Amino acid sequence: MNSPSSSQSEDRKQPCCGRPAQLDEAERRIRILDAASAVLTTHGYHAASMDSIAACSGMSKKTLYQFFDSKKVLFETLILERLFAPIDYTPLPTDPMEKQLLGLMTSIAACMFCDERLSLLRSVITETSRNPAVRQLVADLFQLSGRVLPIQNWLAAQSEAGRLDIPDITEASDLLFGMTLGGPMLGRLTHCKPHRSKENLEEFMAYGIRVFLEGHRPVTPT
Repeated sequence: MNSPSSSQSEDRKQPCCGRPAQLDEAERRIRILDAASAVLTTHGYHAASMDSIAACSGMSKKTLYQFFDSKKVLFETLILERLFAPIDYTPLPTDPMEKQLLGLMTSIAACMFCDERLSLLRSVITETSRNPAVRQLVADLFQLSGRVLPIQNWLAAQSEAGRLDIPDITEASDLLFGMTLGGPMLGRLTHCKPHRSKENLEEFMAYGIRVFLEGHRPVTPT
């Protein structure tokens, strides 16, 4: 009896991420990205290799190259799809601004505070702080992603409608993020503070939103 090929036998290995052996093309791609995420967060970018990712995914290196031309392309895809993934949320325009903004920031928090994204962010921060090439790669991907947080679009719409007075949308967006999610995210990234409960986080964000909106309401002429 003929033995299966090396590639086939390797693709049937039990993956470190625990996914089933029989996979279609889309599932294989997901499994490769899962393995790349695990290897990156465990070993860092430079210590990671296509061999280690193949071993973690339970696939052959040949299979990895069928999906991604190089380690660089694989990690670019991982960062774009997992770390800079778009956050889709459309507030109801009939709701008060505070409610719209709280719903928007809650949606962002739910996405950004997931374990995988936090782990990837820690790894990227570490790599960019010590390697200029990786820092430039992440900067390029950040621009390519179009600043995935939808805060700026919402603020621009409110400013154009005259409901808020915002001279600089980018600065205001950074300020709003800092007043609502910046502190809690820093605590999660550094493990320096206990995790906030969902209710406590919403109360904290609501407070920051009220202060932000009050500071950006148009001045009524007297």
